[in-house]
Amino acid sequence: MKVNLPRLYQAVLLQTPVLTPMLARVEKSQQTVLAMRVTDLFSFRREDIAITVQPVGYQAKEGIWVVAIAFRLGGSSATPREGVAYMNPHKADDRVLLQHLAQQEQLPFIFFSLRLQVAVQQTASWSVHYRQEVRMLLARLEHSPMEKEPEGEREQDFEQAKREFQRLYSVNLLLLPHAQREVQISSSFHGAVLD
Repeated sequence: MKVNLPRLYQAVLLQTPVLTPMLARVEKSQQTVLAMRVTDLFSFRREDIAITVQPVGYQAKEGIWVVAIAFRLGGSSATPREGVAYMNPHKADDRVLLQHLAQQEQLPFIFFSLRLQVAVQQTASWSVHYRQEVRMLLARLEHSPMEKEPEGEREQDFEQAKREFQRLYSVNLLLLPHAQREVQISSSFHGAVLD
């Protein structure tokens, strides 16, 4: 399968470690995808791969938002793989990706060979509930005072908020249904939860 990512996303993906998820868009598309490089594309071609996704919005101190898309890949013959892709909704590119997520019905997962020459696609459902939560978050961000800060400061603040989020919530906790969580994530969030 041939997939064309914009050069900016290609450059970032090539610099990230293998199996590091990244949210991106495909050229000439109004759709957000989750992309990652893998060493063995064959295992991602199987039709029995089950994909679980869980979007979460976290507002850290001083109004910094972190959007996380937690996921689990599993199948009858594969060990589940889990991960989290992050977006900084205060960045223009990530805001566009969120706007796409507010409208699309599926979240494509695109697995690339190490040099991005070959790709395999799998698809996860992106529910009406998730789309509505993204729209609500975007509405909150429009009124955020953080948009007036210089770009460099916002990026440092975002990285700090992301580390805080990672310390508080494991991938396993993010993927548990509400009924099975010992701690309700929403009670720990200072703002909207995309859950």
